[in-house]
Amino acid sequence: MPHIDLALDGLPEDQPIRVEAGDLGIVVVRTALGVVAYEDSCPHAQWRLSLGEVFNGRLECPGHGWEFEVATGQCVTVPAHCLRAMKVEMLEPGTVRVAWDERPVQMAASSEQ
Repeated sequence: MPHIDLALDGLPEDQPIRVEAGDLGIVVVRTALGVVAYEDSCPHAQWRLSLGEVFNGRLECPGHGWEFEVATGQCVTVPAHCLRAMKVEMLEPGTVRVAWDERPVQMAASSEQ
């Protein structure tokens, strides 16, 4: 499983940050309850969530203001949407590992018949 290790003290509380692993952007948010990570893309219009703000336990997309529960990734604005969560675990004091499943290769639809 691909992963990236981060220093906990490099993650400011209640402020989204972007980390990159190849072509994958990840938004990481540290709260008083722990650390969460999601794909850094709003499901509505693909804005970078790492450019948004965290308030009252919600991450607000900078594009159109959609709000997501930080703890779950569930969209408050349009409940049918949810962020793609990454696995987060503490490896040792001060180190956080963010891991994810391999992304499936998407095939472009062919217009030729």
